[in-house]
Amino acid sequence: MTVYQLGEKLGLKRLSDGKDMEIASCYISDLLSRVLGGCQTGDVWITVQTSVNMVAVAVMVTASCVILPEGLTASVSIVDKAIEEGLTIFSSEENAFSLAVKIARLTDNS
Repeated sequence: MTVYQLGEKLGLKRLSDGKDMEIASCYISDLLSRVLGGCQTGDVWITVQTSVNMVAVAVMVTASCVILPEGLTASVSIVDKAIEEGLTIFSSEENAFSLAVKIARLTDNS
């Protein structure tokens, strides 16, 4: 499943357009140092982190996209930086747990 397919299936609000990467798994954390050590290439990163550093970290770990849960959104400067870096950022009204469960079901290859 790709980032754009995920966005459609979950009804996510797309805040920035980026690469339509294949999704590997899902990672949830708000502590950037944990994300640097734990998020893997292709993971969907769910976070309430809404600073420009979030974009830098997502690009460094090659996250497939970022989802901001609970109706959070990003500032224009963050969206602009995400577009510049080719990172898709979504927003969802759902909480992180609900999103992760749905992503796990959609990406389960067993």
